[in-house]
Parts: sequence; structure tokens; C-alpha cells
Amino acid sequence: MKLSCVVENTATFSSEFWAEHGFSVLIEHGDSKILFDTGKSPEVLENNMGLINGFNDLETVVLSHGHSDHTGGLPAVFKSCSADIFMHKQGLKPKYLSEDGEMRFIGTPENYHLDDEDLNLTKARSRVKFVEKPVEIVPDIYIFTDIPMLNDFEKLSPSLLCLDDGDFVQDPFNEELVLVVRTDHGLVIVSGCAHRGIVNTINAVSDHFNEKIFGVVGGTHLVTADENRMLRTVQEFEKINATNLVLGHCNGFEAQCLFKNKFKEVFQPLECGKRLMF
Repeated sequence: MKLSCVVENTATFSSEFWAEHGFSVLIEHGDSKILFDTGKSPEVLENNMGLINGFNDLETVVLSHGHSDHTGGLPAVFKSCSADIFMHKQGLKPKYLSEDGEMRFIGTPENYHLDDEDLNLTKARSRVKFVEKPVEIVPDIYIFTDIPMLNDFEKLSPSLLCLDDGDFVQDPFNEELVLVVRTDHGLVIVSGCAHRGIVNTINAVSDHFNEKIFGVVGGTHLVTADENRMLRTVQEFEKINATNLVLGHCNGFEAQCLFKNKFKEVFQPLECGKRLMF
């Protein structure tokens, strides 16, 4: 499996890649080519995908959840290819950040919201496929969803809300998806943000597939976590015993330092332009 980081908060030194607060990775596995998330803006996605011919023969896009820093690059996808879009329908609910008494919209671009039980994509060449349960989309690559929240230390953020039947409610992120790739060495989990908890996510994948977790790539949403959650997360990662941890985006600087100090060469920071082989 080859993984290229297309959009991330930071870029590698002297890189031609543009960095922004967002997330997108391109996965190439056998004859399959999948873009997981699209970053925050079409300009950045278009520039960075152009550096690696990323849109060439791209047939599949998967959206992890409905926040704008993961879905905002969609116009570049619609402009450049006719890839199928896989997502959960609940990812189209309007989403907001409550901060200092104000509500800020942070959801999927509003002109893509549902219209008569379909996506309102007037100029899109893509087909949208809604996913509500784990499914193999190409050989050895799975979309995994329906992640239960079972432990006592990974909690939903009270400042992240969604609009549900006209009311603002705490966002349960029921739409959250991860990619699971089967490699010769074990499973690699690719996570957008893990709002329902990265440990909950890993444990659910492990229980479902009953296979070794070889690697974890992407966001963990530890950036707002307290010390207890960070330390408990590190302890659980020790039990998982994955041999490749490549984390970034919403992991946060403190968590990055904790992982590096604990896991040494097993851990790498995820940066825009970084390419990995599994």
C-alpha cells in the first residue's frame, strides 16, 4: 500500500505542497486509487493533487465525516474527475462550532446538502453512494462505520453541534467512517478525526476483523483532550502494539510529543507531502 498525504496542517520542509488546517490522503493499493477526505479548500486540494497526478484515474473518494476541513475540497473533485463519493448520509447534517457564545457553521458546503433525498450537486459528474455499515469497496479496502463508544475516557466535544430537526444538539458523529486496508503485515486504519475516540475506533475494527493492527494513520482529535485522556490513549496504544503510527491533523502538539517520547521510531508526524509504504 502506498499512502500520500495530500492535505495536512503542516508540510514537509521546502515542500511544494500547500498546507492548511485540513486532512486528505491518497491511497494506492494494487489497481485501486482512493482519496480519503478532501481537505478544507478546492484550491489547496487541486494544487497538491496536481503535484502527484492524483486525479489521474481516481475512481473513489471517501468522506470520513461532515466537517468542512474534510469536505471543503469537493469542488476540485467535481471539476477534475467523476469519482464515486462514499459517505454517510448523516454527514450532510448542518454542523456548527459553539465558541464564546457564537455559532459558526463548519459543515459540508451548504450547496451540497440533501434535496429531495438526494445530494444537490448541480454540476457534479460524481455519483454519491451512502454507506451505513462496514463494506468492502475494492479488494482489501474497507469502509468501516458504526463505531460504538464503549470506554469511559473518550467523550464527545460539547462545543461541536449539529442541527437535528431544527434543534442544535451535541453532534454524535454517527456518520464517522474510517478506511481499513488489509496489507501483508496486517490492517492499516486511516482515520480522519476519530471524534468517537481513536481507541474506540481501533477496538471496533479489531473486534470486527479479528486481525492484527499494523498501522494507524491520521487524526485522533486529542488536540482538545485533557491529560487523563491523552495518557489513557497512549496506554491503550501500547496494548495495540502497532508498528506504524503516523498521526497528525487534530492530534495536537502535546499528543504528538507524548507519542514520539513513548513510541520512538514507531511514531511519525503526518505532514503534507509525506509518502508512506506499508
